[in-house]
Amino acid sequence: PHCKPPPSPTQEGMAARHARSAPLGAVFRSIGSALESIGSTITTDTTRDTLSRHREVMALGAKFPTIAASCFVAPTANVMGNVNIGEFSSVWYGAIIRGDPSSVSIGTRSSIADKAILSGNTQIGSGVFVGMGAVITSATIGDNATIGMSATIGEGATVGAGAYVAPGAVVEPGTTVAAGQVVAGSPAVVLRQVTPEESDLMVKSVEAYVQLAAIHSGEASKDFLDVEQDKTDKKWRDERSEDGDGALGLLEKNPRAQVW
Repeated sequence: PHCKPPPSPTQEGMAARHARSAPLGAVFRSIGSALESIGSTITTDTTRDTLSRHREVMALGAKFPTIAASCFVAPTANVMGNVNIGEFSSVWYGAIIRGDPSSVSIGTRSSIADKAILSGNTQIGSGVFVGMGAVITSATIGDNATIGMSATIGEGATVGAGAYVAPGAVVEPGTTVAAGQVVAGSPAVVLRQVTPEESDLMVKSVEAYVQLAAIHSGEASKDFLDVEQDKTDKKWRDERSEDGDGALGLLEKNPRAQVW
């Protein structure tokens, strides 16, 4: 005898089931409402959780940042107002660039490291590295210069091309650091000239950050499915045995089966 498939549920049957479950849903909702009311009455904590409205790039009035397509702006960075950033530059995690009310300009292949702060009428050249936690206010930084970690560049100061400001140094407002000089201290004083070897190392460090920014940019741009696929890839690799796979003649690469 032929087996007949079970009949599909009719609209009447589905409506009947929904009618039977509706009272139970109402009970759960009333319990939840009562618990919320009791909790609000006895709690002394008035803190409210709010949705984070963080935006990496934000307009201020009619002033909107202009950022080259090849730039990397980290998800936790803030670039706002009248800001212009050139090709292959990067703004790293926690860094803040404020183009208000003046403008901030950054050339090509420059890196603004984690938690650095740029504000006022600031001009950053090309191939510049601004270290973690550095603060630059209405200053001019020449091409291929390096600003060390936690250094401070005061208002109206100028750092020449290829100069090196040591970590923690304070370049006082209105001060000029000539091209190729090494300065350190608070207030910063000239120690010597940058050597050719140091200059080459500074250029290589900038290029290394350009390459690293491309990797971070690729990761930060992944959507939910990409991230989930990476998780399955890692699990697959962790469970594989190269010796066992070789003996069985299996492929050594995950075929990336569809996650969903």
